[in-house]
Amino acid sequence: MGTATDGLFDFFHHQMIVYFEETFGSDQIQSNMERIGYRVGFSLVEKATKDEARFKEDVEIVKYICKELWQMLFKKQADNLKTNHNGTYFIQDNRFRFLTRVSQSKQYMERGHLYLAFTCGVIRGALTNFGIPANVTSEVNISPTCKFQISVQQNS
Repeated sequence: MGTATDGLFDFFHHQMIVYFEETFGSDQIQSNMERIGYRVGFSLVEKATKDEARFKEDVEIVKYICKELWQMLFKKQADNLKTNHNGTYFIQDNRFRFLTRVSQSKQYMERGHLYLAFTCGVIRGALTNFGIPANVTSEVNISPTCKFQISVQQNS
């Protein structure tokens, strides 16, 4: 995508948040954004990997998300990936695109999680398509840096 298209994607993302807030109230924004992201992530992986061999290890899949999926969505790779080797992964983005244009004021920083909900859904949808059930959470400490935590659900 070119810069005009990138700007439209950012604008569309922001307008989804505004729409959900105006239509359903602030308590429904996060779940709606996450739900849309889930469908996007699931579909993107389905299309992008249809002619490729499936990954065997969870860590290979998370690396794919950090490199290839991040590149598709944000035109860059994630900046850091860490794991505790027990099914928990941490993806860090030092200049997360949906936070770079958000004001640094306290009012907007308290709403930072809303700008990450779509991407949490994308990650969870991608993982589900690969057959990995997981919980995905996020945090913003100092904008525009953010972290996504993936907790793979262990088979009982």
